[in-house]
Amino acid sequence: MAYDLLIKGGRIVDGSGMPSYLGDVAVKDGRIVETGRISGSAQRTVNADGLAVSPGFIDFHTHLDAQLLWDPLATSSCFHGVTTVIPGNCALALAPCKEQDRETILKSFERVEAISLPALKAGVKWGWTTFPQYLDNLRGNLGVNVAALMGHCALRQFVMGDAAIERAATPTEVHQMKEVLKAGVRAGAIGFSTNQNPVHMYADGTPIQSRFATDEEIIELACALGEINRGAVQISRGSLGVSVPARETVQLFDEISSRSGRPVIWQSIAHRWDKPNEWRLLLDLAKESLDRGVQSYPLCNARLFNNRLTMKNAQVFDDLPTWKTILFLPLEARIAAIKDPETRKKMRYEAVEEKKPSRFSRRWDLVYLIKAATPANKHLEKKSVAEIAKIRGQDVIDAFLDLSLEEGLDTEFQTSSTNGDETAVAEIIRSPYVLVGQSDAGAHLIYDAGFGYATRLLGYWVRERGIMSLEEGVRKLTFMVASIFGLHGRGLLRRGMAADLVLFDPATIRECEPEMVQDLPASEKRFIQKAVGIEMTVVNGQVLVEKGAHSGALPGSVLGSGNGHGLQAAA
Repeated sequence: MAYDLLIKGGRIVDGSGMPSYLGDVAVKDGRIVETGRISGSAQRTVNADGLAVSPGFIDFHTHLDAQLLWDPLATSSCFHGVTTVIPGNCALALAPCKEQDRETILKSFERVEAISLPALKAGVKWGWTTFPQYLDNLRGNLGVNVAALMGHCALRQFVMGDAAIERAATPTEVHQMKEVLKAGVRAGAIGFSTNQNPVHMYADGTPIQSRFATDEEIIELACALGEINRGAVQISRGSLGVSVPARETVQLFDEISSRSGRPVIWQSIAHRWDKPNEWRLLLDLAKESLDRGVQSYPLCNARLFNNRLTMKNAQVFDDLPTWKTILFLPLEARIAAIKDPETRKKMRYEAVEEKKPSRFSRRWDLVYLIKAATPANKHLEKKSVAEIAKIRGQDVIDAFLDLSLEEGLDTEFQTSSTNGDETAVAEIIRSPYVLVGQSDAGAHLIYDAGFGYATRLLGYWVRERGIMSLEEGVRKLTFMVASIFGLHGRGLLRRGMAADLVLFDPATIRECEPEMVQDLPASEKRFIQKAVGIEMTVVNGQVLVEKGAHSGALPGSVLGSGNGHGLQAAA
């Protein structure tokens, strides 16, 4: 047989967790047709000596719904070995959507995902109403595979109109949402996502649609998936143990899975400075659920979420009431409020003294000045606010706010409230119950770039820290994800499976530092992230990326049960 692609002499890490082995991989018509020791001709033969050959990584927590419309490669994900992305998380999706609701839906992304409305308007060229039509719009113009979730916000807006951001749904409206959801899943969606995170809101402070849903509405929608025995449920409730009680919330996840019979992927387990041992409770609760046979899976991240912020765009303070109020004010009023001594006293209490849990760590020694806006303050870059306060002879709040005021609120800081204790993070990541992901690719574009979660897992946690085997690391990025989300034919390097592959150097693989570029629609800025050690990314048997450069091919597919067959209009 003449193969399309023959990869010779690599170390095959097949995604199952089994020991890797030296061998060859042959690809024909988009599928793996042979593994082992292979002779024969091929249109292209690749020498993989010294490289690992594994299934392509599946990035299951992205917000690429809009970006894929102008960036079919899903950059920078494809540069990190990702061959399949799952958008539609956290209740946010672009379909179904009636024409009169288009701006409302775009605005649901604006603050939650920190992508500007002008960029969204310039990049999203509407041509659909139903979810199947949105998927059809993607087909034929994809570099990576896409397996999309239907978002609760779009479902509510589609059925309820503007009442979706005012009240709970009636039984009739819930029934209508269930019918729309089932039609979408039959036509190619891979499940449903919802979000009750208390800091997820519109730019004017209005909660997003899904936050108005009752628990029973969420359970009913999950049961719609059970009625057709398809699809997974992704859910975010905010910082477990911080904004919501941990045990009660995990019990809700269990109920959703038990009543629907569908897997639930919940967000998330992380080390937090304000509750440094909460992660242990969450791991125990996850184990208890799975020991009972409940398909309830937590996710985690292999990286710090480095929040870059100024006092013009900060969101990390959103659950501190005074800070939140100030950050929603017009600029002149915001500056006046920050100067007011009584207001500053309240800000100091909430951000330093108060003991109430918060997504902000209150660790001012972990808030760093990364870019001064004036030459006079350049000497303070890379110093923490705690250090700067000592240098200036001020307390931390006065130092932070006065410095910001001096620079017109353009001073850039960076902080992280999670995953600072690497011993804790290592325990979370290596738990057999926890998915590793949460890249948030496509979101938070001006704050951070998490595209490199997989290259960080394999480079830092596997190679440098040695917390698990390479085989287990690859399993967590491939077959584990494909199994939970029902992505049949993906996630394993075996004969007959789709030829989604990544060739990488285990000795060098690693994520790079994010870089700011200006390549969004409307000439807006975003962070991108490159990788080292990724030699080749293959999607459906075709080389998509080689040595960090796009091949020119667009071999990606829309995955799901309705892939290309009789698309159904949503009810």
